[in-house]
Amino acid sequence: MKRLFLAISLLIFLNSCDDGDLIVTSFDFEESDLDFCNGPDKSVFYALNSQDVFESFSLEISNSELDLDEDGDLIPGDPTLEPTRIPLNSNNRAVFRIYSNSVPTGTNNYFCSVVPPREPQVIEEWVSASGGTVIIRTFFADETSGADSDNDNVDNIDEGWNADLSNLPDTDSDGIPDYLDVDDDGDNVPTVTELTIESLNPDGPPNYLNPDDDGDGVPTRLEVTEDAPETPALFQTAEGIPNYLNPEQTQRFEHDEYISHNITRAYRYQVIFDDLSLTNTDGSGETIRYETYNLGSYSQGGVSYELCPEQDPDCNDEETEEEPEEIN
Repeated sequence: MKRLFLAISLLIFLNSCDDGDLIVTSFDFEESDLDFCNGPDKSVFYALNSQDVFESFSLEISNSELDLDEDGDLIPGDPTLEPTRIPLNSNNRAVFRIYSNSVPTGTNNYFCSVVPPREPQVIEEWVSASGGTVIIRTFFADETSGADSDNDNVDNIDEGWNADLSNLPDTDSDGIPDYLDVDDDGDNVPTVTELTIESLNPDGPPNYLNPDDDGDGVPTRLEVTEDAPETPALFQTAEGIPNYLNPEQTQRFEHDEYISHNITRAYRYQVIFDDLSLTNTDGSGETIRYETYNLGSYSQGGVSYELCPEQDPDCNDEETEEEPEEIN
């Protein structure tokens, strides 16, 4: 029995070696929670492991390959479009390292500095060869039932969200589904504010879904002054009671002003390698190969997301500079 086991083991070893290459099928960094940093010339997705051994797996990408803002943060792509595909080469490479000590956490100095710190020392390094591809997929991280995509204190599921994004409620018919709308009823009073105001009509819809909160026949968004058309709460003709909550007051001002509907959203970036080949830099020629390797995901929150109500034609209009007059 022992001889049979030895023969099978030898056969597996011989079949797994090819011209000095070491081919493995598992790795400890798959599906990691990744960090991200940006340096002068490159950006890096990386994961650390300090259990039993000090090691890291990082993806270095030339800044020219990514969309970055002036602070070096990622500008998310459209999750509905094709993912970003970047060829692996000397500028875009995967690196696995084993260190003499742990890499300091809470700082990006090691991975994104022009000159990395001298400690910890690298005692083993594997670098990707040219020919492979890294695929970066972008997802909305707040597209779940329990999330609150528009930060209005109403969970997505309670605003009609569903995984298929089909038949989404849009109470004010402004083209923005309620789960992304900071003002669900379009009355210029934010949903998060109306949630704290007791309804004057307990049998009707809640204030944040009622465009006429006091039921006086005048839409809330028109119970305003010419000086503050976007803020119904500022128009008071009875002490301490805004007109939009006072059915005895029916003054109105016609206007086309709307509060900002821009929100911030959370994204997730998935990093996957196709045809990944890592070679030991010690000159031994040892190589680790993977047809596909899912390194993991990086999460990014607080990203600006612009939205415009269809009723507001001036939303997010950029002012253009006037062309200078020609002088004859």
